[in-house]
Amino acid sequence: MQLSQLMYFVTVAEQGSINKAAEKLFVTQPNLSKAIGNLESELKVRIFDRTNKGVILTEDGKKLYEYARTILNQMELISGLSAKERLRILSIASYPIITMGRLIGEFYNLHKNEEIALKLVEQRMQQVIESVESGEAEIGFVMSNHAQAKELKHMLHYKNLQFHMLGADTWYANVGPYSPLYGQDEVTMQQLLQYPIVRLPDDYFSNLTHYLEIDGVRLIDHKRVIYVSDSAAILGLLRTTDVFRYGPGVSAADFAEYGVRTIPIRNCKVQISAGWLQRRRELLSPEAQSFIALLERLYPGGQA
Repeated sequence: MQLSQLMYFVTVAEQGSINKAAEKLFVTQPNLSKAIGNLESELKVRIFDRTNKGVILTEDGKKLYEYARTILNQMELISGLSAKERLRILSIASYPIITMGRLIGEFYNLHKNEEIALKLVEQRMQQVIESVESGEAEIGFVMSNHAQAKELKHMLHYKNLQFHMLGADTWYANVGPYSPLYGQDEVTMQQLLQYPIVRLPDDYFSNLTHYLEIDGVRLIDHKRVIYVSDSAAILGLLRTTDVFRYGPGVSAADFAEYGVRTIPIRNCKVQISAGWLQRRRELLSPEAQSFIALLERLYPGGQA
């Protein structure tokens, strides 16, 4: 088996078409088809099902794609070692959390005299997983609740990703000075139902929490919802309106700097796991390792 065969295979898998892959690879369609056929013969498995719309991966093909993608990613890192001035990049996909901005600032101050390109994208958990799997992000930061745990474990196994636990947390109510709840030491779910909740657009994992209950109130019982796409918009709404959001305790100090309080919710037993993701069996860059050291300080001892 040759690396070129794996490159051909991965390109066909990602394009979903031998013709499109041949155009991208600048090879002829017959030669590409022959290369895929040779790979299937060598492995003694069928890796693609042919349809009138193109090709789709078989179950064996999906497994091969995971392994091949990892190998090619590693080869890119190895090839980069030979460059005299290799571009250093820290690419992170993160669940939107105000604390991430502070960590990026700390990373910058530690390395501001070095040539490092920073890339941070805020995404829902499913998108974070996909970004790390595809190689668009080297590491991902996620926060999952107990209603999502089983599906998250299953998806990470399927995507060949590894989860590193940072610590446990729970949900609090984030409210700003325009909220009538601002001065309270504790809030109830019945009180929160009276105000709009600001949150991110739903994805597969967030849908799993719709029927999660806190003190007898289901999350789906919130009828007034404002959807935004990033943490900056959430912060703006919290500072200037009576909306609230559910947020982890780890961000309390960061919100406090902007006048937003993090208030305990009565009888809240939601279990949150915070952690970071990487592609399994892949060596991390020094830049990623440096950032992970900052992440690990969020939960000293692994506890909230």
